[in-house]
Amino acid sequence: MKEKIKNILPWACTIAAAAMGIAAFFFIFAPSVNANVLGETYFKGLNTALGYTKSNIKVLSASAGMILAYLFPLLGAATAVIGKDSRIARIISTALLLVSGALSFAAAALVRPHFTAEISIAFGSVLSGVFSILGGIAECATCLPCLKAK
Repeated sequence: MKEKIKNILPWACTIAAAAMGIAAFFFIFAPSVNANVLGETYFKGLNTALGYTKSNIKVLSASAGMILAYLFPLLGAATAVIGKDSRIARIISTALLLVSGALSFAAAALVRPHFTAEISIAFGSVLSGVFSILGGIAECATCLPCLKAK
């Protein structure tokens, strides 16, 4: 029974990491930052990453950091599944997911508004960061020697 668990556990961790990475990506459609600019109280992750214009007035510029914050979880999930048997792929996947989590938590600093506004982080960025970091931890767990099947 112990050997069956050792054979299934790396796959379960990889699938969990991929699911967390995909979930972190989909928070691009949730409110990412709170800011009171031109009557808008929050901006979605898509707006913070690619920019936002309201009535021909540019409110937010595109942010490379926010693009990476939402792109890295997808790349990490794909790397986790494709490179399941490679330790280097697992390390790369772990790094992508952890960096994505850090960038998501830094959303307030990465957003580039064209107007002076106090920007605070919203639940979309927080949950994206949490899911990314949890996915990175799950993928990192597959690198542990105690989970290797004999």
